[in-house]
Amino acid sequence: MLKKDFFTRNSGKLLWTTVLLAAIPVLVCGKGIVVGDTVTSRLATVYALAHDHTWRIDRPVDSPPNPFENRTVDKVTTRDGRLISSKPPILPLFMTIEYVAMRRIFGWNLENEAHLRPILNAMIITLIRAPHIIGLIFFALTLRMFMSNFRDAALLLLALAYATPLPGYACQLNNHTPAAAALIVALYFGLGVFTGNLPPAWWRFMAFGLCSSLVFVLDIPVTIFPAFMGVLLLSRFPRQSILWAGLGALPLLALHFGLMTAITGNPLPVQTQDDMYNFRNSYWRNPIGVDGMNEKRLVYFFHMHFGRFGTFLLFPVLLLGLPGCLKGIADRACPARLAVAAGGAAFVVMTAYYVMKTNNYGGAAYGFRWHIGAVPVLLLLSIPAIPTMTRSWRWALLMLLLAVSVFSAWECLQAPWGASHEWTCRWIFGAVN
Repeated sequence: MLKKDFFTRNSGKLLWTTVLLAAIPVLVCGKGIVVGDTVTSRLATVYALAHDHTWRIDRPVDSPPNPFENRTVDKVTTRDGRLISSKPPILPLFMTIEYVAMRRIFGWNLENEAHLRPILNAMIITLIRAPHIIGLIFFALTLRMFMSNFRDAALLLLALAYATPLPGYACQLNNHTPAAAALIVALYFGLGVFTGNLPPAWWRFMAFGLCSSLVFVLDIPVTIFPAFMGVLLLSRFPRQSILWAGLGALPLLALHFGLMTAITGNPLPVQTQDDMYNFRNSYWRNPIGVDGMNEKRLVYFFHMHFGRFGTFLLFPVLLLGLPGCLKGIADRACPARLAVAAGGAAFVVMTAYYVMKTNNYGGAAYGFRWHIGAVPVLLLLSIPAIPTMTRSWRWALLMLLLAVSVFSAWECLQAPWGASHEWTCRWIFGAVN
């Protein structure tokens, strides 16, 4: 009884201590920056904006080339035949603002190869690692709203930090990490207000809208989660949702669509415009390796979930989201019952989109890269299942799932980018041909 009382009285302090432990992987770990396509495709835009004051990454033939344009395959053509990066514009814009500041303050220049690493380090700290830690804080706050047991809450928080692909990618430049962090913050406000754990203040709706729009401009498919959450808020608080959440979302959405229209002449993503990819010498005309796969849809579905790049094979702790979702839906007394159902439905919709619209598992990356944004949702869906882990055999099974997940997370931390380097490829299914 004394031990239980101690944890109850000190649950807040202990949870914040757990947050510090959860931040360790991105504060002290990581094996260095990988300068691949995900970096060079954005740096090509950063260089063009800062040095040429244009979004076009190619240069006239009589001028020195953009040093990053020929180092990336992620480029498309505009209507006038010029090259631009295929990446959405907001993250490169943030990177450009930081680069211009660093160039003025420290004299660092992307034309100097020796300056590339410190520039990228600064960008990763501010745009990737810091958002990841903010995401951990709000994940802890969300758990505290819905879990009264410190042990169970700490378990899920540490699982997010040590047993998922998030820490591995949080040490590299990418769009998925800040998108996942923004999603966590959006869900904190959305779930809190919807379930009555947080008062429906106007600023909370604005925060939900702002973070939801940030998810959209960074990782469009992941927006399905705040979109479903937004529908729930709209059903319960229609006026506040339309007015305040809409005002919160407006600035980033207006900037994104305005930039897309100015750059390409079309507000829609370049991925929806096939003609932009089919220019002469485009890599995407004849992609190779994992980019050039053409598997049957059922085979693709299997490998993205339970096969060589399988989210649930590499990180089986995420499987707890299924029984948690079913239990939450079945429990009529659960205040978040509709939110649980919406989260499960959103994951199904996102999965269906990827099965039907993609074929390359997210490229040469660890696991199914496009599921990174769904990781915090799957762990939140597992909340109803964790308290049922009362028998020793269930805890033994949970520890096994965690052990496999931690090993995969450690591998991802060593090398988040690379072709067929997962243990599932090396030991079971073989490499992609």
